[in-house]
Amino acid sequence: MTTPHGAGASTHGAGSNHHAIREDLAGRAIEQRPPRRLYLTGARQADPPPIPPVELAPVADLMATARASALHGMVIAQIDWIREGREVGANGELSPAALTEFLDVTDERVSSAASESAEMAEAVRQFWGALVGSGILHIDTARSLVWPGPNAVALTGTDGQAALHAWRTFLIAMLDLWSGLGRGEPEEQGLSTNILISLYAHGGPVPRTKLSPLIDEARAYTQLHLDTLTHAGLLQQDPELVCVTTLGTYVCHALLEEASGLRIPVLGSYADADAAVLLQAITAYPVERIPVEAHGWLGDRPAEEGAAAIRAALLEVGPMARRAGLDLLAGTFGDTFGMDGRRTLLELAGDERLGALAFNYLSPTQQAQIPTLGRATSTWALIDLAAMSLEAGTPAHEMVHGLGYVDQPAGKMAKLIDLFGDADHPWAARVLDAMIAHHPEPEVVEAARSARDRLGD
Repeated sequence: MTTPHGAGASTHGAGSNHHAIREDLAGRAIEQRPPRRLYLTGARQADPPPIPPVELAPVADLMATARASALHGMVIAQIDWIREGREVGANGELSPAALTEFLDVTDERVSSAASESAEMAEAVRQFWGALVGSGILHIDTARSLVWPGPNAVALTGTDGQAALHAWRTFLIAMLDLWSGLGRGEPEEQGLSTNILISLYAHGGPVPRTKLSPLIDEARAYTQLHLDTLTHAGLLQQDPELVCVTTLGTYVCHALLEEASGLRIPVLGSYADADAAVLLQAITAYPVERIPVEAHGWLGDRPAEEGAAAIRAALLEVGPMARRAGLDLLAGTFGDTFGMDGRRTLLELAGDERLGALAFNYLSPTQQAQIPTLGRATSTWALIDLAAMSLEAGTPAHEMVHGLGYVDQPAGKMAKLIDLFGDADHPWAARVLDAMIAHHPEPEVVEAARSARDRLGD
């Protein structure tokens, strides 16, 4: 099956169109939790933290959802009506008679409303503009005709990926239209898009009783926007629940990539990555999605080969990714590597740096086979644990207290900290700096300073 990898590649240039998405919603939707940073405003980070993946449905399933929507049926009817070419005026507008026919093809109810309401007539003109602007219709100014555009050809062709790309382009244009982008006051723009992103960020079906707090700024218009998004196939509704469809998830992924200028990973997108990249990526994954990514990465290779690649990457990555690699080998996230993973851990138990970390994953029987762990590997493991806490964003003073460095007699702790100055660990200096700044015992601080001096710069 084909999956829409790269589905969110920007059609407007990275970060050049925020689609009036609220900063707080964008962060929550991208990180799938309360955000740790800004994504739409402020300076770009040179090395942003890993982002959780989005699970996208296969292309065929997404197009099936699209074709089942009322909006898709309207657009296909317009393409069929325009196929032989229709006359337009100098500015690409239809004649009154042709416009009436266009409205009848679109929806008889729309036709009747447009004839009676200037507001509806303007909405129809904007719909026409979205069809033209998104490449579904093409204005031939030289001959004063409108024809099916390149995206109409894609929508009605046999290439599912091309059809999906064309439909996404049109849907995003319609979301901008429904959200009043570029019209009115900035604070009044973006309602449709922000409702969709809010529901997406929720991560599952939302009870109707919870909609107002979730989408507070749109309370008076919530149902109107929900119906519009449902008409487009982006939402599903029943009397009790509202949820984002697979097509809605796909469009949200594209919107968030365009708005942030970032590549938001798709589940399965690391199948061809090297082991170090995989380990770094899965530190941001929900636990239940790690086995899927790991199995996709291993593919048809023997488990022994994959386990060897993970082992080789353990010293290339940071502490959190290293722990993820050890968990993969141990089968913590599903038995991707089987006995080959556990055998690799047994071999690692003899490593002078990783030995103590690997030892903790062994069974009691296996641990009994290992000679006494050396001081160097135990020290390396202690530094790695502290480093993992710091890398995860734990404030340094909380790390010092949380890992028990203040619970032992000062003399004993000073001797332990002194060993950090002889460890070949890339985070040793940062851990010692934290001890110097935040340990309450002068004797321990002095030992940390001495160890830090031995490390140098």
